[in-house]
Amino acid sequence: MSIAFFDAFGGASGNMILGALVDAGLSVDALERELRRLPVRGWKIKTEAVHKRGIGALYLDVDVPGEDIEYGRIDSTAPKVENAHHHEGHPHRSLADVLEIIRAARYPAQVESKAIAIYERLAAAEARVHRMPVDEIAFHEVGQVDAIVDVAGAVLGLHLLGIDAVYCSPLPCGRGTVHGAHGAMPSPSPATLDLLRGVPTYAVDLDAEMVTPTGAAILTGLASFALRPPMTIDHIGYGAGRSEFPFANVLRVSIGERAGSENPLLQADEGDVVQIETNIDDMNPQLYAHVAERLVAAGALDVWTQAAQMKKGRPGTLLAALAPAQRSESVAAALLAETTTIGVRRWPVTRVTLPRSSESVTTSLGLVRVKVVATPSGRRARPEYDDCAAIARRSGMALGDVMRTIETEVDEWLKLQA
Repeated sequence: MSIAFFDAFGGASGNMILGALVDAGLSVDALERELRRLPVRGWKIKTEAVHKRGIGALYLDVDVPGEDIEYGRIDSTAPKVENAHHHEGHPHRSLADVLEIIRAARYPAQVESKAIAIYERLAAAEARVHRMPVDEIAFHEVGQVDAIVDVAGAVLGLHLLGIDAVYCSPLPCGRGTVHGAHGAMPSPSPATLDLLRGVPTYAVDLDAEMVTPTGAAILTGLASFALRPPMTIDHIGYGAGRSEFPFANVLRVSIGERAGSENPLLQADEGDVVQIETNIDDMNPQLYAHVAERLVAAGALDVWTQAAQMKKGRPGTLLAALAPAQRSESVAAALLAETTTIGVRRWPVTRVTLPRSSESVTTSLGLVRVKVVATPSGRRARPEYDDCAAIARRSGMALGDVMRTIETEVDEWLKLQA
């Protein structure tokens, strides 16, 4: 299992997350190429090698000239966004506006759902702070183009690196005041603090904003919070912030493989996975695909259904999910919110998994991500379905033909790797 651990000793923001991933080996060209699918223009990524209190780091900035006035320009494919309302001379976007931008990029389902879930968390936090309905929230800083690119970029970056699970250290919180669209605010800002509900934090005796709303939304939306899990570290990256603290204002990410048992082909995850399930007999079957997406966005590792015989002889469906222990509350809450059930069951389970990694393979139909699994009988490789589906959409080929062609070429590639 490929994992990423963010060590936020020096703070966290959207651009620090992106900077750390690029510093750890994410191709900035590949990232920017994917981000250009977002229907927003007028931005560019700038990177600079810097030193922060003796630590070499990468400062990455999503530069949008004149954004404070224009907030970027929107493609005609997102007409609603052009109608974003103005406040004090500046346009602000609603949640619907931002989600339209994300959906217009047509990213793989898991990327889209995670980015959407992050912005839904931001909107819910803002709604609680302002005590108004979510659909009336107007995003200020977090609705700007650079924030949208930061959120999409973080999800895309982890996807491109083949990361299966994300972990994060407790988050530091400064004091004093910060300045935003509504003037002076306490640090952490109200929206940031709301996003940090249920997350381990600690106080730092410093007048500063150490975790931004965007950084808080990304990390709390994607990561499990714990000490660094047992892992074999392959890459380390440092993303720099723009502040000068008495310590390094950097975010460190460690990327590698989850450490398993003494048997190299058996990795036991004991006590850190929870199974959550319920029986349903009164829900429209069309909703199950949507519910599965919401459960994955909430942190589920897997979601499945099976037929069940309910009381009074009625046919029903057993809906189940696996989730990290740290995300089980979120998954259970999503299941209760998105279905007609009135209760769920949950218990810890132990898994034994095979080591796996993600590789990028160049085929005759284009670049494809491949999952490579080590088994007792040898290695096997399978192309990612989302990449095959994307090729089928672009080329007009039948998906079955695309998959057969790519699987044949991947098998040949795997033989050459032996």
